[in-house]
Amino acid sequence: MVEYLGSYSHRVAISNARITKCTDTDVSFTWRNRKENYKPETETISGEEFIKRFSEHIVPAYFRRIRHLGFFSTRNTKTDLNCIRESLKIEAKDVQPLSRAQVLELRFGERSALKCRECGGHLELLEFFPNQRAPPRQES
Repeated sequence: MVEYLGSYSHRVAISNARITKCTDTDVSFTWRNRKENYKPETETISGEEFIKRFSEHIVPAYFRRIRHLGFFSTRNTKTDLNCIRESLKIEAKDVQPLSRAQVLELRFGERSALKCRECGGHLELLEFFPNQRAPPRQES
C-alpha cells in the first residue's frame, strides 16, 4: 500500500519525458491505459485543457506534501515504519540494495538499457560513482 500511494504522492503530475509534442494550440503526451493491460497510448488535447488538468495537481500554498509529515518525514522514517510493523505484527524483510545494473534491468525489462540497440549485445557498467557530493567550487 505504501508503495502504491507513494507513486502518487511523491511525483509531479507529468514528467517532461511523457510530453511528446507541443504546438501553439495542442499538447501531445503518452500515458498507459490500465484497462488494456497498461498499453501505452498517446493523447492530444488543447493547451488550455492541458493547463487545466496540470493545475489540478498543484498543492495549495498552505498544504504540505505527504512526504514532509508523519512517517514519510525523513527524520522519522525508520523508527516510525518499525513501530507500524510492530503494531501490524509484520516482520521487516531484510532487503539487499539493488545494483544500478539490476535497477536498469527491472525498470526497462526487455528493452533494457544494458543491451545494445544495434546488435543486442550485453553492455557492461564500467564505472561507479559513489553517492557523495562534489567538492565546493573555488572562487576565482
